[in-house]
Amino acid sequence: MKFGYIKTIALAASVATLASCDFLDVAPAKRASLEDAMRDKASTEAWLRGCYSQVAAKHPVTTTRYEASTDEFVCPDKWSEQDRQVVAYCTVNASNMPDSYFRHVYGELGNLHLFERELERQHPDFLTEDDYNKFYAHIAFLEAYYHFKLLNWFGPCPVMDHHYETDITPDQYPGRSHYDYVVDFICQRLDDAYPNLQEGFAQDDTYGLGNKAAALALKSRALLYAASPLWNGEFPWPNWQNTNYETPGYGKELVSYTFDLQKWYRAKQATIEAIEEATNAVNGRKLMQIEDALKMAQDRSVPIYEEDGGNYIPVDFQGETDEEIAAKKKEFAERVMLMRYVAASDEPMGNKEYIFTCFDSNESVRGGKPRNIVQNNSGGWEGGWSGVSPTLQMVETFYTINGKRPADDPNFTPESQWLKSAGREGRPEIINLNCNREPRFYAWISFDGCDLGPLLSDGKPFRLNLRASKNEEGSGYNTSTARDLNQTGYLTDKFFAPHTRFTRASQPWSGTSYSFPAPLIRLTELYLNLAECCAEIYMHTGDEAELTTALQNLNLIRTRAGVPEVTREDCMGDKTIRDWVRNERAIELFMEGHRYYDLRRWVVCDQYLGAGVRTGLDAFVSKRLDPTIEEFNQEVVVDGAYTWMNRMYLLPIRNQELYSNPQMVQAPGY
Repeated sequence: MKFGYIKTIALAASVATLASCDFLDVAPAKRASLEDAMRDKASTEAWLRGCYSQVAAKHPVTTTRYEASTDEFVCPDKWSEQDRQVVAYCTVNASNMPDSYFRHVYGELGNLHLFERELERQHPDFLTEDDYNKFYAHIAFLEAYYHFKLLNWFGPCPVMDHHYETDITPDQYPGRSHYDYVVDFICQRLDDAYPNLQEGFAQDDTYGLGNKAAALALKSRALLYAASPLWNGEFPWPNWQNTNYETPGYGKELVSYTFDLQKWYRAKQATIEAIEEATNAVNGRKLMQIEDALKMAQDRSVPIYEEDGGNYIPVDFQGETDEEIAAKKKEFAERVMLMRYVAASDEPMGNKEYIFTCFDSNESVRGGKPRNIVQNNSGGWEGGWSGVSPTLQMVETFYTINGKRPADDPNFTPESQWLKSAGREGRPEIINLNCNREPRFYAWISFDGCDLGPLLSDGKPFRLNLRASKNEEGSGYNTSTARDLNQTGYLTDKFFAPHTRFTRASQPWSGTSYSFPAPLIRLTELYLNLAECCAEIYMHTGDEAELTTALQNLNLIRTRAGVPEVTREDCMGDKTIRDWVRNERAIELFMEGHRYYDLRRWVVCDQYLGAGVRTGLDAFVSKRLDPTIEEFNQEVVVDGAYTWMNRMYLLPIRNQELYSNPQMVQAPGY
């Protein structure tokens, strides 16, 4: 049997590429050829754009793919067709591992190299030198991007840096290369791409393609991961190495088992350069601010404050005068609106935070909404799937209004009272845990008794009821609904535009204003990357300058979110600067696909992803119809066979690939 992914790239990928280039009508009397694919500049550019297809197809901002198998949220057990479940349940193995990751991405690399080969072979005279430079830059960028994806799914992976013909012999098949070698390859290709990628950001046909800032940001992430414990001295399988294949300069070794502080310095420098590029470029990147969100809301007639018909927010503001309290309430509501629009807007609306995106709808928008929102003119109900349910662990990760986790805030309600009714007038179902939290909590987490909206229900806020089973009352446990049942007593509002509006005559899911580009890389990540690099250097050296820089970048994110700053003194007790940075990543990058990789690279998955760790309120486990407030607000282990085994630090290579390639070794533990 031929080497699986080599054969895929050389044959299937090229055919798929040609079919996607819309040139089959050029010569109806003959079979389309590679020459047809480059018959003019438009066709050539279409082929290049086709090479970006796996960016969207495998983006991590999702509730269904492997990256969703974290402690951030759970989904109904009956959503068993999702990739996330086989990882979260630790049931994936070398026999059932789907082809759609290893083969498809290597197939796209083959498509990319076929494009590169044909550029050199045909050398179309309608392309200028600038055209060639641009095409080669995108080839290098995508080569780096796809290898980075493979590296993070499968660990040390084969490097494919040129087109392979189908007649190569098994001794020519590449095996896994050492992790650090692949990282260096990725960084080199990004350096190669950088000079001729677009500088700055424009709202034209280049949006969504690689650019200078995206290249440097990807380099920052690659080096950050390489400096992290999993790949910098703490890989849990000490004897894993190649059997036959050798990496130049590394021999048969695949992983570095010795800590190297210089990796953190290298990641720090790369991140500084990425931030400078992103913020100083034409139409440079910047953190969205309140005034940006207010304009978005005002342009769409979205009310901001409770008095104007906006969302009810259970926060007790303190002040010496009514005016002072009113001002705090107003600023807090605006901050909530800001954080909602950060995750549910795009470049044309004024969001300049995104560095690299892809155009693919995010199914979590519908998955995180209740089933019954508005009854349509036909008598049916318009709504979501009520299944994307944040865990209690995630709920408790978000800060209080004092900028600390509830468990660490002495001024927050005692833990014994968290799940008790807060006694809010007219809203007895709201519990203490859901009161007096930070703006991002109210922007992205939905709970029993909260308002969704503010226009969701035919122009009014929708009051969430996760206890009532009847359609006309709520979206609680219902015996007539097999799949779409809330699991934890929480839903998510992230990626959900505040201007979304259901009416009796409309089905808004088909509207373009409810789905936005996925935030593959945004500026906040870079600030958090820099904070983490400096925090780690400080933890190993005690260099106070590094602690200062870590706090500066960490507090950029906290201040924008309306959270009090972390001080040096805050880092000298039970919580270190490392703890503060890691918790901030968990909140700010919630549901953006980072948590999957963060927990792995920190080698802490056994603490967060083990059996019995994920809990929620009793929205489903006891399967009560119309539970009381007290029955509903009990902490229970969520439904599903969630567990953790160390083999899940890496995904397995499908058996067929191993059988056909004598150079390849399996990931440890499979």
